[in-house]
Amino acid sequence: MIQRRSRIVGPLTVCVVAAAALAGCSGGVTLNDVGDVVLVTDAGFLTGDDPSIQGTVAVTDARCIGITDTTQGATYPTVWPRGTSLVDGAGITIAISGVGVRRLGDQVDGAGGYYGVGKRPVLDEVADRCAWEGEVIGVRFG
Repeated sequence: MIQRRSRIVGPLTVCVVAAAALAGCSGGVTLNDVGDVVLVTDAGFLTGDDPSIQGTVAVTDARCIGITDTTQGATYPTVWPRGTSLVDGAGITIAISGVGVRRLGDQVDGAGGYYGVGKRPVLDEVADRCAWEGEVIGVRFG
């Protein structure tokens, strides 16, 4: 059986309508240590509006499940949509809520953004765990 550990990273703020107009809501990400890989999922963080995130499912050198950007050829740690999970007994295969199952090397096409880890405190633990100093992809589908 695969060992699973999850933890919420970043502030999980409940916003009152009046306060939201002044300060906005902030969210976080969840680091899911699953076997020998890390799956990072959204916990209210994703806000990017880049119209096209295209690439293939990949694993970074630090064993974080990410996306290899087909236009740049680089593999980025990725914040996957809430509800994304690792499929037991199927190697590195993820089930993306509303999209279906994707294996290493499978194409993914979504929207989202590229987030600098030094500029977004919520991504500090992702940067540490994924041994990453550049940008992280945040992707959503549908």
